[in-house]
Amino acid sequence: MSSSTRRAHGVDIREAVAGDAEDIGRVRHASWQVAYSGLMPADYLAGLSVDGFVLSARRMLADRAARRAEVLVAEVGGVVSGFASVGPSRDADEDRDRVGELYAIYLDPAIWRLGIGARLQQVALQRLRDEGYAEATLWVLATNGPSRAFYEHTGWRHDGGVSGFEAGAEVLDETRYRRTL
Repeated sequence: MSSSTRRAHGVDIREAVAGDAEDIGRVRHASWQVAYSGLMPADYLAGLSVDGFVLSARRMLADRAARRAEVLVAEVGGVVSGFASVGPSRDADEDRDRVGELYAIYLDPAIWRLGIGARLQQVALQRLRDEGYAEATLWVLATNGPSRAFYEHTGWRHDGGVSGFEAGAEVLDETRYRRTL
């Protein structure tokens, strides 16, 4: 896929532009509030703001070339309703020329379980293939059963990697998944 839009399953998937930062921030905030309720400390989630996620999205979009990263958005009815970002693995134990990483994939909760996430993931993984990566990894909260089930259903397998995610005063266990591209 070039910078043009790819339409599939009623969804337009395209490269993100700087003007998408607000929508990406909105989507990520909404997704975190629903997906991580009960998995992250309530006070930590309550302290997260749309503005904070928008700022993060602006940084992600501004430095993607330096990081060799790509950001895609999924539009449903002309509205950015999801995004994914990919690039070289950030893990010290990986060959950054051979192993890519799915850094993030989030959808507005209103469109969960409609196949849009799977389609967005397919396009994101194709981007990694096109860049010459042979494998991909991702990190997910160990307690996030629905996300783990989604990844396993779409071909990912836990590879034994573990890490921690700081959510306020707590450190939550993360587990690494891997798949061949």
